[in-house]
Amino acid sequence: MNKQNELQSVLSNKKKVLIIGPNGAGKSTFATKLGICYGFEVCHLDKLFWLENWNAVEKADFEDKVNGILRSEKKYIIDGDYFFNLEKRLEHADLVIWIKIPLFLCVANIVKRRFKYMTNARPDVTEGCDEKLNLSFLLYALKYNKRSGKQTKELLDNVYDKELFVIDSYKKLKSYC
Repeated sequence: MNKQNELQSVLSNKKKVLIIGPNGAGKSTFATKLGICYGFEVCHLDKLFWLENWNAVEKADFEDKVNGILRSEKKYIIDGDYFFNLEKRLEHADLVIWIKIPLFLCVANIVKRRFKYMTNARPDVTEGCDEKLNLSFLLYALKYNKRSGKQTKELLDNVYDKELFVIDSYKKLKSYC
């Protein structure tokens, strides 16, 4: 089975798909492509969580917005790796796509993204959240596996009992859709 058919088979009859992975893995771009190709509404958690100038919404407001999407009858792809509410999203998900590309590629993508969106807004974040690049964020991205990556694996192994689709290389990620 070719890659396209493999993905199409995995996505058939799914209503709530989560795309998770480290910062810079390509979750938002991939979610947008899948939404177009397979007719899903796309929800970027960064757009729900951040207000202008990277100010976070109240946690209760964020949870309310996410709950509304989870209860919706529409087919949704939800991208984002907000660990603090991942377990709740897992309860509703038919499928989890976990992008596990090497972290050095994620950091390279973060740097490329900074220059790509230097003069215009990223479509997956709230208007007024200008793309920034600093060492602390790059180091944060590099620590994904020790931080939430390890906890995510434990949740997927011990809590989530539905379908998991792992994309473990950049080449595979680029081959879909």
